[in-house]
Amino acid sequence: MLLDERKQMWQDRIDAYKSSGVPSVKAWCKQNQVGVQSMYSWMKRLETEPTHVAYPLTQWVAIDSSNSMEETSTLTVKVGDVSIEIKEGFSHSLFNEVLQVLQSHVK
Repeated sequence: MLLDERKQMWQDRIDAYKSSGVPSVKAWCKQNQVGVQSMYSWMKRLETEPTHVAYPLTQWVAIDSSNSMEETSTLTVKVGDVSIEIKEGFSHSLFNEVLQVLQSHVK
């Protein structure tokens, strides 16, 4: 099995655990015949690995670039009814995690 396939397999397992409602990793692993230490190892590995998430573009946003607009280092991102204000120096990994959560709740 190629590394990318193995990563995807473990990501699928982690996602299945998180969406299962089972209260503990140990219990889920026992139910699904998955090694607990391997599960924890892959959870940590995939959590710290940079992710490249492709989000479907639902609509284009118009930006007013008139001369009266002040130059700013703040960006506002809207996902559904939620707005996120991003400032210079933000955490990319935290932003990706927030987008993943929002995407899973916006249909």
